Amino acid sequence: MDGTLLDAQHRLPIEFQSVVMALRQRGIRWVIASGRQLANLQKRFAPLKVPVDIIAENGALAQCAEEDEPFFRDLTPVPLFTDVLRVAMTLHGATAVLCGATCAWVQDNYPENFAEVSRYFENTAQWHSLDEVQSLEICKVAIYHPDAAKVLYPALAPFESSAVRVILSGPNWVDVQAAMIDKGNALAALMRRFNCVPEAVMVFGDYLNDAGMMQGGVHAVAMGNALPAIQALTPHRALPNTQNGVMAYLRQAQLIPINA
Repeated sequence: MDGTLLDAQHRLPIEFQSVVMALRQRGIRWVIASGRQLANLQKRFAPLKVPVDIIAENGALAQCAEEDEPFFRDLTPVPLFTDVLRVAMTLHGATAVLCGATCAWVQDNYPENFAEVSRYFENTAQWHSLDEVQSLEICKVAIYHPDAAKVLYPALAPFESSAVRVILSGPNWVDVQAAMIDKGNALAALMRRFNCVPEAVMVFGDYLNDAGMMQGGVHAVAMGNALPAIQALTPHRALPNTQNGVMAYLRQAQLIPINA
């Protein structure tokens, strides 16, 4: 989504609907793989009335276009993230979001961050103390900071372990998840569901939360604006998201007509 399919103003390509439908007629499914909340993605795509499968919350949830509920869920008890949350709560300007399967619990410490948080989370509630949320099972912890790369990620990266992954998922976000959760796992579940081999899958990515699904034999394409670590995974390049890179690459690969 952000940094890959959407442009700098967070807009979908104008040809998105027609391209999705044309590919579906050829038996090609379009999958949206995002760190965003499932409800947020459903709200974005439902009015378009095009069949898209959804991988949400960095791979904790996956839902097929034809179904009303996720067929794949991977949730984690909040106590696994207690130490990370305690440190995040000490960082000025950081807001932690506990991402459940149906609701995102937003820390109430910096109301000025709520506008940015609401861009990615549709169904929300607020929390104040860790005691309130210890019984929850969640997809991940998403932590917002205006300068996540320089301030937030260095403070939280030391908590990376065999049990916990700390991922810089965007310029203003760090995602903390159980180590077993990955977009790649959810993509693998979709591939099994539709008996799809890796060679028949094309994946586009720009940030570190895309790395898992860009491996394993798929045709991986790094956006022109992708982080160096993502570009190092594959020789294939698309133009930046600001130049409609996904659609341009699909035309180059002759998957859609030049004038689509």
